[in-house]
Amino acid sequence: MGVLEGFWVRNFKSLKQVGLGTCFPKFVYIDDETRVLPYHLNSTTLFIGNNGTGKSSALDAFSFVSDCYRHGVDFACLKRGGYDAIYSHGGKGSLSFGFHYRQNEELEAVTYALSIAFAKNKFPFIESELLAYQRGKESLPIFFLQNGMRSIRYLAPDEQIGTAELTKIEFTDYKNLGLASLQSHPKFPVLASLKNLLENWVLSSFTSGSARGLDFSLPRQHESQRGMNLSGLMGYVLKRYGTENKTFFQRIASFLPDVETILVDSTQIDKPRLAFKMLGTKQPIPITHLSEGIIRLFAYTILLEEDDPAPLIILEEPENGLDWSSRANLIDQIHHVFDHSQNAQLIMTTHHHDFADSLHPSQVWVFEKNQDGFTVVERASDALVLQEMMEGNQPIDSYWFSKRFEIR
Repeated sequence: MGVLEGFWVRNFKSLKQVGLGTCFPKFVYIDDETRVLPYHLNSTTLFIGNNGTGKSSALDAFSFVSDCYRHGVDFACLKRGGYDAIYSHGGKGSLSFGFHYRQNEELEAVTYALSIAFAKNKFPFIESELLAYQRGKESLPIFFLQNGMRSIRYLAPDEQIGTAELTKIEFTDYKNLGLASLQSHPKFPVLASLKNLLENWVLSSFTSGSARGLDFSLPRQHESQRGMNLSGLMGYVLKRYGTENKTFFQRIASFLPDVETILVDSTQIDKPRLAFKMLGTKQPIPITHLSEGIIRLFAYTILLEEDDPAPLIILEEPENGLDWSSRANLIDQIHHVFDHSQNAQLIMTTHHHDFADSLHPSQVWVFEKNQDGFTVVERASDALVLQEMMEGNQPIDSYWFSKRFEIR
């Protein structure tokens, strides 16, 4: 597995030019005023800021590239109302995205950059793609696609850039990504990890209604990318763990407040049922009778504790519907899973200081709008008020949230 160390976006919605973490090697985002070079994104990263400051747009930028990868540029644009609906008002140049992805505990990394333009006959097309392979401090191109020509360069571990063969291939498909058609190569295992990230990431904006009346007949690994497929995920878990599902669900139950055990009725093969034995009660109850908060926490726990988790898990405002005790349980679980994880990465958005308090300020990114209405992003540890609080060993508490987002 690997880790997304950074990404940058240009001209997408309110993100006229935004970079987080380690970005494209020749375009490392440096704030013009503070000259601060951001850290790479961590195994756990938190986005905070007022409503409307661009947090969801940053998540949707990632989703947009994933849609381009899996379904093509037309689909990704039309899904969001068309190219004009997502292009930044007053922007200049192409719609552009970049990702920097590193294989765990290895020197190898890849950077992928994509530019999408809009033709006069009113259709979006791929203007260019660049995939660069990085070994140590040296960045080498794997392929570059522009104006219908794709150049592919494969390098053996002992090859230098000047001695490698360069092959040009006619490539006239302007609607589908060259990255999607590029076959994984044994010399570049990190490339397979990047493709896995774009295919199998998860964004969960879970609502409890999607869990009521669960249908387990259509198993699906992980939740859907809008967090509405708890039924399919549960069907996948039941089939994956088979006779061991009791042990798995007992582990899940340990993270849920007042849940003593989770019972699985597999007598109906196509539609197994779950029942929850609560502390102080004699009869187990079906999931449809649980509170919204417990159902939500149950869904998050399944995502985080599954033995084969998604490579990137995104939780959008996970505090919704959770009381302080459930928030604390979720935060403890996040640290348990991700503090030393080499299998998955977590990005969250939140409006609650509990999640920020639990992380180092270098893991927290603050979203705000400038006077022109575009998003600007700052790492929390680079803010002067945070530096003062850190020097005084103060947490990022509700006072800082109030000062940052209500007074400003």
